[in-house]
Amino acid sequence: MTALSPQNHALAKLRANEPVKLYVTGNFATPRHIDFICRSGVFDAIWLDLEHFDLSTQDVAVLNLVARAFPVTMIARFKAADYQTVMRILETGVGGIMCSMVNSAEEARQIVQWAKFNNPNPAPGEVTGARGWNGGNIDGAYATLPALEYIRHQNTQTMIICQIETEAAVAEAAAIAAVPGVDGLFFGPGDYSVAVGRPGQIDHELVRAGMARVAEAAAAAGKWWGTVAVGPAMWERVRGLGARLISPGGDIKVMQYGIRELAKTFGGVPAVSTTPPPAPGGARLGY
Repeated sequence: MTALSPQNHALAKLRANEPVKLYVTGNFATPRHIDFICRSGVFDAIWLDLEHFDLSTQDVAVLNLVARAFPVTMIARFKAADYQTVMRILETGVGGIMCSMVNSAEEARQIVQWAKFNNPNPAPGEVTGARGWNGGNIDGAYATLPALEYIRHQNTQTMIICQIETEAAVAEAAAIAAVPGVDGLFFGPGDYSVAVGRPGQIDHELVRAGMARVAEAAAAAGKWWGTVAVGPAMWERVRGLGARLISPGGDIKVMQYGIRELAKTFGGVPAVSTTPPPAPGGARLGY
């Protein structure tokens, strides 16, 4: 691997069974915000939310270039419903894609086919696919990488994460995790809480049960998994279940907590809240 093919730092930690701290942004996804978070030294990876926010491929490319100045891995989350979207996001040079609402092994296999290149001489364990060739974009260092080096780097250093967010997905989690080329699973407690009729209660016993099944499925396939964990207690609990890729939230929480901290200056003047308190049995998700 040459200097033009940067190591995926987050993936290296995950493969070494180390936790990866994941920050999420969408509302305030700007170059300066990315730079600010990377300079904090707190996070190993940034989850760029393209599912809920309309960020162009060019936006993703610029934000990723900022993150690449640091040992921070950019992970783009979106619905991987077509080949062109998957291919274009990967060509921005992101370190991974987090594919939302994956409900079956068939979906996961299709994503792998879109995301992986055919390699006539694959390395041991390298999964191949049918991704279209370009090589002249950011991920290929603008056509300066040898073809096979570029292919192998993309096939082995770019992670594919399948999000498990519904009851159907939990039921299929073992089959999804077992798909070659899927690096890990990510349990979405927010969407799952809605699916099981407990909106926002991300620490409810029904959500915990779904999370436990995802943890078991990942372990059985020899894959890592991750989730959202709000606060130290939940962090310790999900770590106890084996989670490695863990997000405490992101830009909205930073803004909300920051506003409340500033409001302390005014003594008895309470901070303004536009959201209700958490429902019993669960922590409010709010990124």
